Amino acid sequence: MKKSKTVLLFLLCAAMLLLAACTGKPQNAADPIQTEITEETVLPAETAGTEPIDTAVPTAEARGPVDLDEFVGVYANENTDFVVIEEIEDSCIMSVVLYRLIGMDGGTVSASEEGVVFRSVDPEGNPITVTFYRDGEQYALRVDESTWEYLAPGTIVTGFERVESLPSPTGEYGEQIDEEELPQAPKGHYTFNPKVCPVFMEEVFGKDMCNAWYNLVDAVLAGENTFACKDQYTYDWMMGQFREDLLPILPELIDYAWDREHSVIDGVASFTWLVPPEEANARIEEFGKQIEGILNEVFEDNDSDFEKCLALYVYFSDHYTYDWDTYAKMSDEYVDYTSCYRFFETGIGICHEISSAYSYLLLEAGVQATTMSGNRTYDHEGHQWSYVRINGKEYHIDPTYVLGTGGALRYFMMTDAKREEEDSYDPATFYAVSHYSQDHPHPAYVADDETFSPLWDLFFESLDRKNHTVVCSIEVGDYGEWSYFMFDYTGY
Repeated sequence: MKKSKTVLLFLLCAAMLLLAACTGKPQNAADPIQTEITEETVLPAETAGTEPIDTAVPTAEARGPVDLDEFVGVYANENTDFVVIEEIEDSCIMSVVLYRLIGMDGGTVSASEEGVVFRSVDPEGNPITVTFYRDGEQYALRVDESTWEYLAPGTIVTGFERVESLPSPTGEYGEQIDEEELPQAPKGHYTFNPKVCPVFMEEVFGKDMCNAWYNLVDAVLAGENTFACKDQYTYDWMMGQFREDLLPILPELIDYAWDREHSVIDGVASFTWLVPPEEANARIEEFGKQIEGILNEVFEDNDSDFEKCLALYVYFSDHYTYDWDTYAKMSDEYVDYTSCYRFFETGIGICHEISSAYSYLLLEAGVQATTMSGNRTYDHEGHQWSYVRINGKEYHIDPTYVLGTGGALRYFMMTDAKREEEDSYDPATFYAVSHYSQDHPHPAYVADDETFSPLWDLFFESLDRKNHTVVCSIEVGDYGEWSYFMFDYTGY
């Protein structure tokens, strides 16, 4: 689907202003390659390196034999009248090709001996199909009638074959194959874990509270209503601070003991069931399937922590919506229905729901993540975002501000200084995990690694996991021209 990124930039700026009220290090051999952005429109070409990618389109003779272990592509632009795509193996690379050719920003990919099929939808939600047909060692592009009008303006397509319809997929003996049975893009094999808890929780609240949390979840899953807990203080804080962020459906199923002031007697704590235990377990299982579905749609096996953070960040940009109605209502009355679970159920939310959901999904995928809150210096308005620890370094990620921006990376992997620069949130007010800093002193969390600073002014295009690069874009000039380059995240 075609992106109008000039409009997205405007919307991002507007969102920054409105949502704010919601409650160079030296480069070395291990650092990601930071390519310089030029004023010339740069398209992905044969290789990614430390310099902007060459826009020239080499001939087949000039390219020579194709190395099957490497991606080699020639991309269409306004100066090209014929296109050949060779050895397309990665669905992310495929998306970048199609974004340039027909203005799409996502879809599904399937493959067979005959070719590679890309499916997406047009701006009205109608199906679009593009097929790269194999012809010897090359793929020739064909587009169906419904797709044709969405070709990028000015693109010359002499070398493309326009067809009114594409042939149905067939098997080895010519039999018809259901499209759902075709090989799909690779997905992960992630499983739901009801007992996640980040290291930040232990650092802020201590081991006793984390152990009490694990004991509580075990009791719920066993259909019991008591569990081991050190004392009343541990119980009160664990029940108040752990449930929504670490098992978002749990507040819908259990509550404090009826005699809240005496919930713990001789190291044994109790709670109240809001639904029958068997119903609670069925709902937890259903919730777990929902979470597994998201994880396996977004992540691939062996994704690094950085890849998980980026893939989920882009997923939030494309799939979730800010709840402007609730935001407006909060200025006039107390709102008590917001929660991380509501966000998963409805797909809309405000900052604390969005950041809690983002951090929770990362936890389920094995990334150390929590939430961070802070106040603006000029009006003391509060906001909440996510905070992650990767390779021993910490970063701020604000999934609220990416919603609907088309993958703007301005709020991704930020330092403390960048967080303060963007929205005037005072680092002295930052607090992870809980808002109650007076009761649980904040450890000295510092986010000062600027490795990912080159991404902050850019838009995400695709993730090439095989080569550890991110394809990014930035608008240049006054006529909607876009420049592309590769960011190498090797080591992350």
